[in-house]
Amino acid sequence: MTTPVEPAETETEIPPELVPRKRRFWPVAGVFAALAGVAGFFGLRAASEPEPLRVVVAVDLDGHFWDGSRASAMLVNELCQRLDAIGFEPVRAGDPEVLEVLREAESPEAAAKKLRASFVVKAKLTPETIEHPVEGGYFEARADASFEVHHVRDEVAQSGHLVGWAGGKQKTEALRRLAETLALQAFDQVVPHLIKHPAIESIFKGSDIKLADHVAKAKQYVEARGDRLGEAQRTYEDLAKRRKEFDKGPAKVTYHSALGADDALGGSAAPGFLVKTADITPFVAPRTMKLSWITGLETLEWRQPGGERKQLWSGYHLFSYPAAAPDGGRVVFAEDLFGWAKTLTVVDPDGKARRLRIDEEHRFSSPEVAPGGKAAALYDRPCRDCPGNLLVVALDDGKTLFERGPEGGFFSGIAWLGPSRLAFLHTPIARIEPGPDGEEPKTPRQSLYVTDLGASPPAVTSLHEAQDHERFAALEASRDGKMLVMETTGTGFAVFDVEAGKLVRFDIGSVSENPSFSPDGKLVTFTLHGDVYLFDVEQKHVRRLTKNPWKERYPLFSEDGTRIYFESTSDDPNYERRTMSLIGSVAVKDAGPPEPASAP
Repeated sequence: MTTPVEPAETETEIPPELVPRKRRFWPVAGVFAALAGVAGFFGLRAASEPEPLRVVVAVDLDGHFWDGSRASAMLVNELCQRLDAIGFEPVRAGDPEVLEVLREAESPEAAAKKLRASFVVKAKLTPETIEHPVEGGYFEARADASFEVHHVRDEVAQSGHLVGWAGGKQKTEALRRLAETLALQAFDQVVPHLIKHPAIESIFKGSDIKLADHVAKAKQYVEARGDRLGEAQRTYEDLAKRRKEFDKGPAKVTYHSALGADDALGGSAAPGFLVKTADITPFVAPRTMKLSWITGLETLEWRQPGGERKQLWSGYHLFSYPAAAPDGGRVVFAEDLFGWAKTLTVVDPDGKARRLRIDEEHRFSSPEVAPGGKAAALYDRPCRDCPGNLLVVALDDGKTLFERGPEGGFFSGIAWLGPSRLAFLHTPIARIEPGPDGEEPKTPRQSLYVTDLGASPPAVTSLHEAQDHERFAALEASRDGKMLVMETTGTGFAVFDVEAGKLVRFDIGSVSENPSFSPDGKLVTFTLHGDVYLFDVEQKHVRRLTKNPWKERYPLFSEDGTRIYFESTSDDPNYERRTMSLIGSVAVKDAGPPEPASAP
């Protein structure tokens, strides 16, 4: 669920009286009766001049609290007690006459006038609820809407945005958890609007020392919050400068992610490059005044180099990496439904998402979509601790087209050679017993296979058997399906000519990772010691692209072959134990001078 990560309480330079104390204004269950901590009625028949610190909170979350919404009551109660703790005077709905005003008023502004409130906080959060078909039931609740803060005499309101999501076995539970996290977001955004309003600023400039002292805690909180957020922003800006300074080329890196992002590169096709996001928003925890963050919904989107974005999906947790058909028409990924089940989900060309499979036991991961988008190959673990099967499913109806168990071994790579031909790497179980006549036990050899799904039943053929103690991984195919490239033990990578049945090992002097073909199959990109390189298959030379302290990984060519996209990872300077992942790219034409490589 979208929960701000609040660190455990630690020492802070902020005065103890600033730290909000947990105190209920009214029990949610009895919001319409005698509510705890009720203040007296504000004297509707008294003078009409608004009280300077009085606030009406009118948040509609599945309805208003005065109309029976328990979720709204939870959110308003949580926000009001935090506002009260730092000196504001939120309207407390414990008096029946106050509730009557709120019910009968034409608008929150009209109610504020009758209740002599100076400020109104209002929002209409219409939650989307999704019932997941898992045993025991599970509901997801989402809200995404703007809110307004304004003085009763203002013509223009200040606005902000609230985004939240949560889950529970019952709908009411999901909405309650959603309310709790939205209340923290609302407090974080509402208080600065209040303190910076001219009506409040005039209090600190005026002669009413008692009134200024009453709201001084709120001012201290906003100043401390601003200092911490400003420091975080400056830290990111300093990192951006260092990235430029340490980018020694030869190709200049262009970043397509904001600093602080945790973006994953899922593929490259005609629509652009496929990105999975896991964004956070910096947040100052009210209890500790320490910098933390609010996590948002993950998204899946196509991005263009110029910055254009097309969102395909948003949800709780995209499990492993997504994949796209070579033409970009279909996208496939696995979801984790709050730990209750995993799905295999497809986004069709029309932008609509379909869940092909929902399973409480099986765990789907690492899909690869066939050319034409009719099938996907993936790994399927039947249980949490089970080894993964190789599974191919039809993307129209979810039917199994091919399945092969690991047979005591494991799979280490899959790649499509065409719409119905799939190559895969398999390592059998190791033999530990001695061979005949006391011979040393033989190490099992890994094999490269291809299965023809057009045959009935699908035919499996061995293409190549590895040498003793040799291992291949990270299998990738050329666009025409005629060649395969893969990581190999030793100093380099290997290219397999499918038509000729010949394997060539290229020695580049060090262990390379994640090799991938250019669209025309003439170049291979890979990473070496965390930097991106190019290899010319015909000329057999290597050219360097990046040189910096960050770790780059998973390079992929753009659809037109002119750029290479990759993930650039480093520690987040603002948060311990958090890693950033930015999408970067370089122009192929800017690669450095050729360096020799050998092909034994």
